[in-house]
Amino acid sequence: MIISFNDIHGNFDYLPQFSAFVKETRAKYEHVIVANAGDWFNGNPYNDLYDPTQFPITDLLNHIGVDVSVLGNHEFDYGVKVLNDRIKELNGAVISANTRLKGSGLRGVKPYHIIRKNGIRIAFLGLTNVDRLTGIPAVLSSRVEGMHFYEPVGKATKYRHLAEKSHVFVALTHIGLNHDRTLADTMPYIDLIISGHSHSILEQPVWINDVMIIQAERFAARVGKTKILLVDGHVMEITNELIDFRNWDGPVDSAIVEKIKKYEGDLRFEQPFVSLQYEIQNSEQMTKMITDAALAMTEADFSIVNLAAAKVRHFPAGPITYGDILRLSPSNNELMLVKLKPADIREFLEQKIEFMTPSGFTYTARRTPQGPRDIKMVLPNGEVVDENKFYYLAVDSFLFSRYLRKHSEQSTETGISVVDNIMEFMKNNPDMDYRNSPRRTMPTN
Repeated sequence: MIISFNDIHGNFDYLPQFSAFVKETRAKYEHVIVANAGDWFNGNPYNDLYDPTQFPITDLLNHIGVDVSVLGNHEFDYGVKVLNDRIKELNGAVISANTRLKGSGLRGVKPYHIIRKNGIRIAFLGLTNVDRLTGIPAVLSSRVEGMHFYEPVGKATKYRHLAEKSHVFVALTHIGLNHDRTLADTMPYIDLIISGHSHSILEQPVWINDVMIIQAERFAARVGKTKILLVDGHVMEITNELIDFRNWDGPVDSAIVEKIKKYEGDLRFEQPFVSLQYEIQNSEQMTKMITDAALAMTEADFSIVNLAAAKVRHFPAGPITYGDILRLSPSNNELMLVKLKPADIREFLEQKIEFMTPSGFTYTARRTPQGPRDIKMVLPNGEVVDENKFYYLAVDSFLFSRYLRKHSEQSTETGISVVDNIMEFMKNNPDMDYRNSPRRTMPTN
């Protein structure tokens, strides 16, 4: 049996239930493997600002007894040294076949891991997210400077021999559901794909070429429980169910509860720094607030934020703490100013327009099979932008690194962190009201 989870992002909320479930399952079944489909770093201030960073989640995963983990993109957020330190402390194996390990500086990582249970060999092949535009995982380029990554599906095909060396061939991936579909279509001899990165909720497994694909959203709020039946060394049946801990009425692990209490004992995160007069109701309003903050606290003309940058979707009216803002923006990137003409900004928008929230202008666009075209940018006074004028665009350093790096000569580091920028803006505007903000303008036909 395999118990699997993905994209926990340092979150502690469901670990007492999860740990108890693992213990209960191991007491009931002889052969149980716990597999982690990546991104166990970054997203919880109690974990991220602990000294040393990421130690709490490493300790808690050891307590649960994770056997094998694949590197996700967020494992690189703090650089290779921190990653090496945590891997050294982690009891289970760490894998990634499409990270070039030679010369990378990484220690303790291998392309695959074979677990032997009573004469049965279960092979786990690790695959890490690589952005097609940058050639690196979705992380600041400075965190992986000098490292090389391979396109995951193409690299996976080099490991076909694992199907012959093992009784069960599992791809433990952090490449997202769409890429996992391609993987299953390309490698029908895989038995099971345990998926991560896209935070997909698969109530039922996806089947492609008799390959089962499973994923359990994030935070270990749900985990996969996969049973594999072998007859004469051959896989005859695989079944999977999602175990939901959100309304769990089963046991909890009191020992891990005590560990979490220790890690959450830092009261500096829970001191309110502002009291909001009105609630912020959803991701669109939250990202609009973040872009407005960037405009107010820099000398930018425009600001753009990725909708996914808001890790918290709702703030109630009332006290807001430092911890709330760290949970909202756990990566705490730096604000960059980039000097661009409207044509450059349109090129940027065309790449991910449906996920971008702007401030300082609005836009309309025509949707085509090739993507959004004819993007019209309109200033707050109703005038269209001046095509010959340079405008200063504020973006976080992650968006800059991923989409605007070629404009490096026109960029400036502000020295302002996104977290500090948001906090200062909220202090200055406790009566801000986004409740009636218009919905983001989406591409039109």
